[in-house]
Amino acid sequence: METHITSSANQPHAKYGTRDLLRLIMTHAHPKKGLFIVGILLSFVATICSLGITLMLKEFIDAFNHGTSGQLLGRLAVVIVVQLFASVASSFLLSYTGVDAVSTLRSALWQHIVDLPIPYFDHNRTGELSSRVVNDTSTIFELISSQFSNAINGIISIIGSLTLMLLLNFRLTIIILIVVPLMAVIIVPMGQVLARISKAIQKETANLNSAAVQMIGQNRLVKAMVAEKALKQQGSDQVDRIKGFSVRQIKLISVLNPVLNIMLLAAIFIIIVYGGILVQTKALTIGSLVAFLMYAVQMISPLSSVTGLVTALQQTVGATERIDNILDSPEEDKRLSGETLTTIDTVDFDHVDFGYEHDKPVLKDVDLTIHRGERIALIGESGSGKTTLVSLLEAYYTPTRGDLDVNGQAMDSYTIPSIRNQIGYVSQEVDLMPGTIRDNLLLGSTQAVPDEQLSALLTQVGLADWLAELSAGLDTDVGERGLNVSGGQRQRLAIVRALVREPSLLILDEATASLDNQNQERVTQLLATLPADLTTITIVHRLNQIEAYPRILFMEDGCITGDGDHESLLATHERYRDFYRLQYQHG
Repeated sequence: METHITSSANQPHAKYGTRDLLRLIMTHAHPKKGLFIVGILLSFVATICSLGITLMLKEFIDAFNHGTSGQLLGRLAVVIVVQLFASVASSFLLSYTGVDAVSTLRSALWQHIVDLPIPYFDHNRTGELSSRVVNDTSTIFELISSQFSNAINGIISIIGSLTLMLLLNFRLTIIILIVVPLMAVIIVPMGQVLARISKAIQKETANLNSAAVQMIGQNRLVKAMVAEKALKQQGSDQVDRIKGFSVRQIKLISVLNPVLNIMLLAAIFIIIVYGGILVQTKALTIGSLVAFLMYAVQMISPLSSVTGLVTALQQTVGATERIDNILDSPEEDKRLSGETLTTIDTVDFDHVDFGYEHDKPVLKDVDLTIHRGERIALIGESGSGKTTLVSLLEAYYTPTRGDLDVNGQAMDSYTIPSIRNQIGYVSQEVDLMPGTIRDNLLLGSTQAVPDEQLSALLTQVGLADWLAELSAGLDTDVGERGLNVSGGQRQRLAIVRALVREPSLLILDEATASLDNQNQERVTQLLATLPADLTTITIVHRLNQIEAYPRILFMEDGCITGDGDHESLLATHERYRDFYRLQYQHG
């Protein structure tokens, strides 16, 4: 008989324990307690029937010698059928409870992550967050649906088997009571070593998962930089580290299981020899000896299930801490009790400072007023604070000093959804969401938009012919991150997506950088036809069309040092003049 030992898992932080696990499950997973209790009761019935089957086999063997075993055989068949039904029903109910609970937990975790503020994502890796949603919740599922019920059955089997063994023969039971503590003396210290190894494996596996997400997401960059060799080596090193820990793990288990099996076989051998002597002296029947041996196996085999529960609890409590770290992170305050912003007429930065870290300011004493309908170009060297400035307008962050007002009121007096609904934002790096062209164009839209309107906007940005060539039209799948669509097409789709919202403020972060001259001109003409009261802020890196902007803001080291049209800045702003001429000198 083989006894398998499961390696121990991650040992969590001391402040976390089983109580925290139960709190997480009851608060966020909402398990169906009624089905779970019925499943446990049926599992209890199945285990009792299993113990009863062994006892009936003893009676059957003893009665068989006297020719009166027919009735017992019928009763045995009934108990076997009951045991089978109870086992099947219990397994289904417990597994269903686990699936339902983990689905609820995953949904809660998913929804919470969606509502987390931008700064949270600035400091947490994508691969780790995805691992929490998938891997850690799977650990909780395994505990609820399998480990817990197996351990309950194991404890019932151990207690029931030991009780019946004592009733059958006390002296034979002493042998088992000697072997089990000896096995525990081996299992406990080995389990602690396996726990440390398993913790290291989990850590390295999480690192591999995170690295894989980055590698797959940046596959074009890897190939463009001919970095396959370096990435292969990085992956191999990571896999080898996991392999090294795994080899240490299987070495210990490879030694542990045979040692325990030998001890178990030795105990059974002693029981058979000593039991045979008792049978010969009529102190024990053959049926009782067979039953005793079966109970000995039924008692020792579940030890791995009980050990597995302890292991699973350690692993799951560790997963609980990681999940709690996410669920306890405050969601973005959308200020839903605030006023609804219906249009953006003016924006006032009143001596605003901001830094992602308190001692490292990115924006410094920004003093700026923007009026409805203005067309503004925002320029400056990389790192000067341009994107950070517009991020404050999107309410991704709040100023660390100074006031940011909209329409004469503090920006934080408005609900965040209403602020963002009034802003159309197009970034330089456009990633489309999974789904169709229509899904992407209507992303976040709260109103129905007719296909004719979408097609008209697509025509204005030069995508009419491309759309006509697609057999599925607006229902064409854009592929993962929009990779079925060219960079220029993605850029124009993003512009249309922003305009569909009919915003009162349009922010373009070098939105035409991926376009050729012809399509860039089309987009420029489209922007020129937009309503006169639509405010536009364009972050500009290429200055070939800078003269077209009535107002230009020049940023240096987090400060706005220039504010005027092209001619006035050329005449009065030395840094702008050098910046403009330097770009043209280099083409």
